[in-house]
Amino acid sequence: MTRVRLHRNGCLDGMTGRKPTDFALYTGAKSLIYLIHGVTGTPAEMHYLAKSLARQGWDVYVPTLPGHCTRLRDLVRASEQEWRTHVQQQLTYARDHYDAVFVAGLSAGALLALEASTVVPVDGVGVLSPTFTYDGWNTPWSHAILPLAMKLVPLQLQHLLFHIDGPPYGIKDPVLQARIGSAYHPMALVRGWWKERAARLRAASEKSAYVPSAASNGYPIFPLRTLTEIDRLIRYVSTRLHRVHAPTLVLQAREDDMTSPRNADFVHERIASRHKEVRLLDDCYHVITVDQQKQAVVRHLHDFFSIHRSRSWST
Repeated sequence: MTRVRLHRNGCLDGMTGRKPTDFALYTGAKSLIYLIHGVTGTPAEMHYLAKSLARQGWDVYVPTLPGHCTRLRDLVRASEQEWRTHVQQQLTYARDHYDAVFVAGLSAGALLALEASTVVPVDGVGVLSPTFTYDGWNTPWSHAILPLAMKLVPLQLQHLLFHIDGPPYGIKDPVLQARIGSAYHPMALVRGWWKERAARLRAASEKSAYVPSAASNGYPIFPLRTLTEIDRLIRYVSTRLHRVHAPTLVLQAREDDMTSPRNADFVHERIASRHKEVRLLDDCYHVITVDQQKQAVVRHLHDFFSIHRSRSWST
């Protein structure tokens, strides 16, 4: 098998709204896969997927959603409309540079991928662990009162209430789960906050670049303000699924701890795509891009997108 050489610089260097934490892998291909991380997540959770797909001859671009990879205060200021606009603008830019463009997203990122396909012509959509209903086996009890909290707490105070993510963190892999648990421990979060503050002040005094830990670890908490934005995104995208016509592959863990496979069925039943498939994965939880079936995720996406790349070029 010929080894594909990967390059970090290419035709998307001038990408609209590009952030320092965006990353791209170029192989000289004429087709691109655009991978969207989940809300409160980070491009790092798409790293394995991106590198594996690039090694199979795809160009890949991984964006940073507005409000991510910086500070929590930026996340609570970000709206679902900003997330949607950002993805649409970047996909439009990519469309001008490639013969074929595919988009895939994880969790709430999957909703952004579906919605973007109704605005920007794409050749296929990958829907990974779609989040329309929190009905997984580990859904916290607090989600039962979420609709009431979103209704009663004024928007300007919602940043004061939050949910702390707990085990298994959407991951079945015991080693990775333990690593995330250690990083999200309350004492580790306090120490991290002090280190971040010191690093930020040092970078300001030395006028050097500062990279927040959120760029690699994501945010360990879900502010109520952000959950409200996700709820708005869910309601917006739910009403537009019938406008999705691109070939669509839905991948979800059979044991998803956050959102059950009923979410995959929800997408499959409502989109108008002529070519659509649902694949359920064993031995993994919600964050399928890093968990024990990540190789299967790569294989399914590569196979599905390859078929529809060939079809788009033959018409």
